[in-house]
Amino acid sequence: MTPLDTPPGTTSMTPAEAGRDRRAERILDAAADLLAARGYRRVTVEDVARRTGVGRGTVHLHFATKEALFLTVLMRSQRRMTGRLIEDMRADPAAVLPGELARSAYLLIHHDPVARAVLTADSESLDSLGRSAPMLAGGLVETRERVADGYFEVLRAHGLVRADSPLRLQRHAFAAVLTGFLLSGPAAPGEEPGVEARAGMLAGVVRSAFETPAGPEAVRAAAPEVIALCRSLHDRLHEEIGRQKLT
Repeated sequence: MTPLDTPPGTTSMTPAEAGRDRRAERILDAAADLLAARGYRRVTVEDVARRTGVGRGTVHLHFATKEALFLTVLMRSQRRMTGRLIEDMRADPAAVLPGELARSAYLLIHHDPVARAVLTADSESLDSLGRSAPMLAGGLVETRERVADGYFEVLRAHGLVRADSPLRLQRHAFAAVLTGFLLSGPAAPGEEPGVEARAGMLAGVVRSAFETPAGPEAVRAAAPEVIALCRSLHDRLHEEIGRQKLT
């Protein structure tokens, strides 16, 4: 299996292609820094070009629009977080369970400046990026949907989660709980718990709401299937990032 730090295709570039790829990565680095510092609406393509040390036209050689540029920034962040989740699952099969997955996702998003910037963006900016995603990366959207459904299908097949509600409703509830924890503030002034404590509480809530008392054998049996699903998303993200870079 290809290591996660060596995505498919990166070892077969010509020197010229590798140079263009490095330039695109510098543009993405600059865009990510500006997104985290200022937010999506306050960053222009000119700002990114200036931070990178290139002209605006050079940015557009790689990314046709501002939306394409920042969607690629977001995809790169998602690829990195997906890779970390896969590593956790390979190290400990219990990481595939919803409670542990929610804990890990919460911590990864909390410590990722790009993910936090997008999560806290105003609704207009989120709507703009959301409308652009199917047009710019429709295949990736379909893959993400397939993986999300497949995750719960695998867990249901192995008896690891409850099956007394429709799968799509269960999936929606899981996302709503995770998003709620990510967006919620302290219960009262001066009562802000630590990040690890909030992640632990989230894991407990998800565990109680979704999981069954199935044993470790079922977890070990499900883990390779979940990892394969996550790996398909990771690799699809890599492919789409390369396509968006126009390299």
